[in-house]
Amino acid sequence: MNNLPFGLVLTSVVFLLSMGLGNLPLYFNPHSILIVGGGTVAILIFSNPNEVLKNMINEIKELFAQPKDLNHTKKELLKLAEGKESAAQSEDELIRYAQDLWMQGTTQELFVVLISQKRKEIEQRSVDTIQCLKNLAKYPPALGMAGTVMGIVTLFQTLDAAKDKVGPGLAMAMTATFFGLIIANAAVMPLADRLQVRHISRTRYLQSVYQILLLINQDEPTQLIQDEVNLRAG
Repeated sequence: MNNLPFGLVLTSVVFLLSMGLGNLPLYFNPHSILIVGGGTVAILIFSNPNEVLKNMINEIKELFAQPKDLNHTKKELLKLAEGKESAAQSEDELIRYAQDLWMQGTTQELFVVLISQKRKEIEQRSVDTIQCLKNLAKYPPALGMAGTVMGIVTLFQTLDAAKDKVGPGLAMAMTATFFGLIIANAAVMPLADRLQVRHISRTRYLQSVYQILLLINQDEPTQLIQDEVNLRAG
């Protein structure tokens, strides 16, 4: 069971109850949302190339899907062990790439080089996404402080004319800092940590598939490959 949606809902409920349902209009003001939310998105786009942003979107989408393990591709690998051309086109990217190489008649030596590069490429996508989010996490608090300073400047400018509104004005200014801390520490960093855990799991999975594909490429005995698949699949 994927507990990510449950975790998102639970985190939201905790913060909403902590803020107080009656105080929600005080927190959600356009100034804070614009400077922190809009600023974070702008910096994300500004600081990362398109390829990293596309990979990040795909990686986050995959968090809501069931994580892959060798049991998902066990039948495909066993079918390939019986004959490289006997299995249908796989949905797994690494296996599909291996099938394409075999269809093109790639030599065993070149296959090892190319499949190794493909494996590293797949692993690097999640590494780039994790680093992107960790870099991003430092900006929302700074944007929140900037928003608070803007709010205080505005408050001081109208202080003589509205001395009775100092408290509400200062509270509104501080909500920008609040949003900055929330976005960084309750959204961006937990998401990066979740992707880090998934990256470790995916690396183990890719390592297993990679080793089995090498055995198939070397035309090792079918029984040996089947035993290796069953062992790694647990």
